[in-house]
Amino acid sequence: MITLSINKQYALLSACMTLGMLIGFTFFYSLWQWHNDWTITHTKLSGAISQIFKDNTTNITNALPNTHLFGQALASGSVPISNLQLRVTGIVMIENGENHPDSKAYISMAGQISKIYQRGDKIGYGVKIYDITKDAVILENDNHIEKLPLPREKLTFKAREPL
Repeated sequence: MITLSINKQYALLSACMTLGMLIGFTFFYSLWQWHNDWTITHTKLSGAISQIFKDNTTNITNALPNTHLFGQALASGSVPISNLQLRVTGIVMIENGENHPDSKAYISMAGQISKIYQRGDKIGYGVKIYDITKDAVILENDNHIEKLPLPREKLTFKAREPL
């Protein structure tokens, strides 16, 4: 048999009583919260409030077939051209997936040497590469979508000089 001194017995008894009171408090607090939740869920709403919820739900349900699940894509000409001092000097298109994540773009900043960027890279000043297409780089500039087109030079052919 284990014998403890009187001080240790009182300490053990007070620890057990504290633990018991804590468990009892937690149990009664849980019952009280459960009762409050049950009361909230089982009270009937007044007619006006329930009608508002019903009308709102009906409106949302009726509007669902007319909406797009993942949003609408921007029309090809509706993306504004960026005013940033950036110039696309080349695009390498790699079409291995739906969003061509491996495509690269050569972008020159303020007339400097071009650097290689890919989708998701940050160029600087809060500008991020949103997408790379075959003829433009789509930028996200302060949560606005802008287009940085690849400049195309018109080829002119001269008539051949006779020999």
